Amino acid sequence: MILSGPPVGGTAATGRAAQFPQFCPGPDRLTTLRAILYRFFRSAGGRPQDGHVSGRIHLSGMQSVNRALDVLFLLAQSGGTRSASTVARQLELPRPTVYRILETLGSKGVVAKVGDEFGVTEKLGRIAAGSVGVGLADVARRYLQTLVAITAETSGLHARYGDVRRCIAEVEGHHGVRWARGVGFSAPVWSGAVGHVILADLVDQEIEQIAARADFAPLAPMTATNLEDLLERVEAARERGWSLSCGETVEGAAAVAAPIKNHIGRTDAVMSLYAPADRFAAIQEYVPALLDTAAAASEEWVGLTSTAGVGGQMG
Repeated sequence: MILSGPPVGGTAATGRAAQFPQFCPGPDRLTTLRAILYRFFRSAGGRPQDGHVSGRIHLSGMQSVNRALDVLFLLAQSGGTRSASTVARQLELPRPTVYRILETLGSKGVVAKVGDEFGVTEKLGRIAAGSVGVGLADVARRYLQTLVAITAETSGLHARYGDVRRCIAEVEGHHGVRWARGVGFSAPVWSGAVGHVILADLVDQEIEQIAARADFAPLAPMTATNLEDLLERVEAARERGWSLSCGETVEGAAAVAAPIKNHIGRTDAVMSLYAPADRFAAIQEYVPALLDTAAAASEEWVGLTSTAGVGGQMG
């Protein structure tokens, strides 16, 4: 028997609460851009000659793409806005060329003009998050399979999208009665073990902002119903380096979760085991295996998004 929960908050969380900030923030968001670059260079059959994205990028026969990427990533690294003249000076490009590039990037919706300056937009953030989600799913799938082979429980990978968390990869367990949520399953980012681990990577002010947008409607008997309760669970996840929950997001379901870290130590996704609630004690015994597997996946992810493709210092 395969148990499954409803798509908690799947569509209701779209709109304002699910949007990225207008301008992409610093190093944590740049990790997603790093992954896009790596995938781009692989498809183009090349790699940056200088080994990092903060300098000039040279791809034979692709000068226009080269210059556009230079401009785009310089703006992304700034974490805010820069004037066209500043961009031209720092990249040693003619100012008219920079203006043409900015106009083109603006027409695609990835750059916006604010006064006399330019910055990357929320559209780039959405593209970046999607790219990293796909890339991480590819990397993590065999680790999920390994975890299932060890535990016989369903294993999943989850990523944050605004104020929701979404399953981006899943391998079903081998028990006759098992819990399966399926790729695309969404829930509020403030609920359950997976949510605790995601929020543990944020400062309390960010969590408070998320909570201010949340209605804390009970999803199951053990759902956090206020900010104080939520912060207590998040702090416990920080201290342990992992989290657990039972009956928080879906009644009758239990989970343990651990982070997948990027090259600067931030959480890009969360790996979890979930099972029927009557096996809650049993899955806690698999936490060491979960932590080891998540650490191995993190190590490969760090290599993929830094040294293997476009390594080097970011921002």
